[in-house]
Amino acid sequence: MRNSNTNNWRSTALIAGAILTAGVVTTTSTTDVHADNSQNNAQVSNDQVTYDQVRATADQQLAQLQSANDSKEAQQAADLAQTNAQINQLKASHAALEQEQAGAIAQAQAQASTAASIEAQTSAANAEYQQQINTQQQNEATQRAANDQQYAQAVSQAAENQQAVADINAQYQKALSDAANTQTSQAQAAANNYNSAVAKENDTYQGKLSAQQATNAENIKNAEASLASATANANKPYEVATTNDVSVTGRVAKPQTDFKVPAYVTKYGIHLEVRGYNGAIPVSDYTYPEFANTYYGEYPDSAVITNKAAESTPHDISEMPLDFQPGLLSYDAKNDHSEKVSADGLTADQVQVLRALALSWENGFRNNVFQNYREFYNVVNKNDGFVNVALVDLVSTDFTDNIANQVVANRTKYNIDNNSHTVISSGMPAEATYTSVINDATKNLKKNLTSEFNGKTVYTDVNENLTTMQAGTPTLLNYAINLYNSMQGMYYGELVNPTHIGGHAVNLLCAGVRTVGIGFQKLTDEMTAKNGSGVSDRKNPSYAVTFDHVGFNIDHDANLTKEVQNRNVWGTSTVDAQLNTIKTAQYHVNKVPGTKTVTPTATDVQKATASEQQKLADVKAQAQQSLDALASAHQSSLNKLAQQYNDAKAQVKANYDVAVTKAASVRDAALKATGVVGLQAYKAQLDSAYQNLVKADQVAAQKLAADRDAKIANIKKAENVKLDAKINELVPSVDPQIKQLQDQHQAVIAHGDAVLAELKAENKAAYNKLAEQFNVQLAAIQRRENAKRANEVRLANNTVVLPSAVKVANDGNIDTVAFPTASNPLQAETTGRVQTVSAPSIVKTATQTPIAVAPVVTTVNHAAENAVKSNESSAPVVTQTTAVAATTNNGTQTSVASTADNKATKADNSEKSVVKAGTVAKKSESSQKVDQSSMSIVALAATALLGTLGITYSSKKRHN
Repeated sequence: MRNSNTNNWRSTALIAGAILTAGVVTTTSTTDVHADNSQNNAQVSNDQVTYDQVRATADQQLAQLQSANDSKEAQQAADLAQTNAQINQLKASHAALEQEQAGAIAQAQAQASTAASIEAQTSAANAEYQQQINTQQQNEATQRAANDQQYAQAVSQAAENQQAVADINAQYQKALSDAANTQTSQAQAAANNYNSAVAKENDTYQGKLSAQQATNAENIKNAEASLASATANANKPYEVATTNDVSVTGRVAKPQTDFKVPAYVTKYGIHLEVRGYNGAIPVSDYTYPEFANTYYGEYPDSAVITNKAAESTPHDISEMPLDFQPGLLSYDAKNDHSEKVSADGLTADQVQVLRALALSWENGFRNNVFQNYREFYNVVNKNDGFVNVALVDLVSTDFTDNIANQVVANRTKYNIDNNSHTVISSGMPAEATYTSVINDATKNLKKNLTSEFNGKTVYTDVNENLTTMQAGTPTLLNYAINLYNSMQGMYYGELVNPTHIGGHAVNLLCAGVRTVGIGFQKLTDEMTAKNGSGVSDRKNPSYAVTFDHVGFNIDHDANLTKEVQNRNVWGTSTVDAQLNTIKTAQYHVNKVPGTKTVTPTATDVQKATASEQQKLADVKAQAQQSLDALASAHQSSLNKLAQQYNDAKAQVKANYDVAVTKAASVRDAALKATGVVGLQAYKAQLDSAYQNLVKADQVAAQKLAADRDAKIANIKKAENVKLDAKINELVPSVDPQIKQLQDQHQAVIAHGDAVLAELKAENKAAYNKLAEQFNVQLAAIQRRENAKRANEVRLANNTVVLPSAVKVANDGNIDTVAFPTASNPLQAETTGRVQTVSAPSIVKTATQTPIAVAPVVTTVNHAAENAVKSNESSAPVVTQTTAVAATTNNGTQTSVASTADNKATKADNSEKSVVKAGTVAKKSESSQKVDQSSMSIVALAATALLGTLGITYSSKKRHN
């Protein structure tokens, strides 16, 4: 029902707004006013009439809307009052249920007689407890009486036996005296025995001491004599066996020729350049017969080498040169003492021996060229930062052995012969080439170096040399000589090529390389049978020997490069043992035995007699130890005698104590036989027995009280359980009904308050909306009226229309006349006032001065000058009357279209009280500034008297 009322109210408000919008139509036409005296100047403009009509309509419609709102709110308040009546009914029902329940509970309690039962049982428990306490107190009184009687009897008996007690005490005193005499006699005897034993012990110790001192003196004398004899012997000269170091130089074969490379440079004009550096490595041409390929020491050109010099013919591996001077070695199979090589080829150990030799020869070539033929070295390394910088020796390690073994395995797999390098053009895939093998092995190292030297270029120096090794006799020496001679042609032969340094020599002289992997690929019969294989005798295995060099050049900086080369990152050498064996054979030192006469020095004598000196020191130490042992034993004996004496004295004291104890026992037995007791002790015994009884009773009383309290608590608990059961039996629970009433009560209150609050908010919004619509219409009318009258001036009964200096628009900046709106419909608003303007007219005064020509006067609008006072007349001013705002009691400005009265605060019964605010009229006048040029045309009289302008005020009741 509330929703339908609200919707109807909203429809009414919308219809009223539509009527207002459609019905308020104003005209903007103006009737010219002429200056003849016969015309009626009381006419009113069309706009003013329309303004008053709209204003009246607005007041009427707003009053109707407010009345409708008040009716609906009153109805809602009545509904809420009815709801309150329902709530009171619910409360009454609630109270009735509670009263009914209370009555039932009271009836149940009366039937149960719980309180009486509890009281009766509690009284019985208290009576039982008090009876037990009374019994305790009676027992204590009985004990006190018995004690007093027993003590009185003891006092009486003691008086009767005084003589017997005196005799017993006399006997006791005699026993004490006898015991003291015995103690004195026994103590003296113990002292005499102790003194006699101490004297005897002293005599015994003195005899032992004298004998030991004599023995010690003899022992020290003998030790001193032995030392003197040893010292005399130590000072005698003597012969000793010696060994002399004799250097032994083993046999080392020397090259057959001793040609100097510079001679070939002079003869052939060698160009110091490396063709193909950083490009394709040139193929070496073995031009000179002195360095031609040789096969196991047999040279086909007898014109070059006419004989086999003995000094150039090694007989064993140990005689192979470790340096690498230019020149060839010869081979003599009859004087070959090296180990054999089987038909299956070289063993792993034999391969390591050849690797050791080849490594030494490569380092020998590099160092010989750097030291003696520097220009060749520099031209190879001119772009690498190593000009005139000594290089670091190559190493052969487990790291490079793995590289060499992998290269050999790849060459074997892809059937690469001894005339082809380990490259793609030889018929193998890229991943099998020597560069791929090296890159895989060094990728982590290169990655680390690249990261470490960020911003610098890390160059990878890798290359491969290849030669052939064969032997006519299957011995390790024949293979070694053949490899040596082949490397002579491969390196020194390329160094003196007529046009350029050969590629193999260039590879080896590169200072950036640090390691070399030397591989031995066993050639197949098919390979050795090829034309150009260079293998002259295929009875024994032949090998393609690969030299894969690896290193890094750090930004062509020799210092950085050598620092990296000297790091422990290249693996562990696998040829040191083999090289050391050969070096030892070629040079070592032998130990040769001999004798010499030695004159002992003081130090020698000291060392020689050190044992005898120690013996003398030991004898002296033992002598002192023996004396110390005698003294210790003597002191131990004295301590033992002292202990025995103390024990004897303790026994004497114990005997005395026993005698005293026995005397007291005899005395006590005699006194007991007479029936006499110690009165004081007996009194204490009786008192103690009584106190023990009292303490026991106190403990028992505490337990009795606790038992009584527990019994009473159990009584109450049991009776209450019975009562609860009875109540549950007689009184049905009405809690659910009470809870339901409470819930209904809260729901009704919440619903009623929400409905009323929502209705008031809707009413306020509708009223404010309608008022705003009227404000807009009235403001527009007011602006047009002001614009129209801007150039009108009334003089007496005449209206003068002045020329317009500035055109005024119909909707100029005129303050809108606004109706006030309330922020809270329940809160009292400050009274606002509406100032209405009546039809303007000029009223003639009783005496009127004729209009005279006067100078032009310009008036200025000042708020203080425009105020209208009731008790004085103001100077004539040309003004335009407008509606102004009244100041509210809190200092804020309320629009002139504000309601005169405000809605009062609603009481609880929803009644409204209206407070009629007094009317305060304020006149805000804006001075009309008159253009001087216009005023000069009409020649107005400044001193003319103007009629009084009549203004009426109206207060309208409004509700927000």
